[in-house]
Amino acid sequence: ADIRQKEVDFYTNNFWVWGSTSSVIMAGFMFDTLTQEIPEGTNEVLSMVYLAFTSLCLSLDMCVITWTILLCMWGPELALRGTDGMKAFNDSVAFLKSEQSRVYAAFVASVVAYFGSSCTLLWVYPSRNSVNTMGTFLLLFALLMIMYIQCKLDVEIGGWGNIHEEVDGQIKAFSAFDNIADLDTYVALSIPEEAQATSYQKGMYAQTA
Repeated sequence: ADIRQKEVDFYTNNFWVWGSTSSVIMAGFMFDTLTQEIPEGTNEVLSMVYLAFTSLCLSLDMCVITWTILLCMWGPELALRGTDGMKAFNDSVAFLKSEQSRVYAAFVASVVAYFGSSCTLLWVYPSRNSVNTMGTFLLLFALLMIMYIQCKLDVEIGGWGNIHEEVDGQIKAFSAFDNIADLDTYVALSIPEEAQATSYQKGMYAQTA
């Protein structure tokens, strides 16, 4: 149970970092960008590409923020209050693990869209062509460096999004005990309340009567 709890904490912390820091900051930048009026005479194709990147980044960031909030609530809740005992704990870890790759992919896509929005922003509000060109190359170089470091870390740490598909904290030898019902639930449902030494509240620790 201690190992499984550490896994729940691991995935929850990952979701919390994605949703409460990086995505919130990028969403704030993108929202502020959308409120700025595009100058008259801007090329329509450029305007469409700029708005597409900006809207995509903001939408993905909002998805990441919403998903991570719900996952940080539902995952630990299933592990703590699940009525199936240890099986609920294992299901919670498996659920968080399966959702991490989806959230990670959305986060990475939002970073790419953010750089796309920043590059087109240079040309929507232009100065000298040499300055815009140099700024675009610097942004693309920064994006390539980030993607390179990210891919390198993925390979060294253990796969896409640090998921570790081949590693599982569940002890297979104890799988037979996963089907044992939660003791509080069993006692509360099988023994009359007047015969119990504790009063039962579903999903919570038993409290002394």
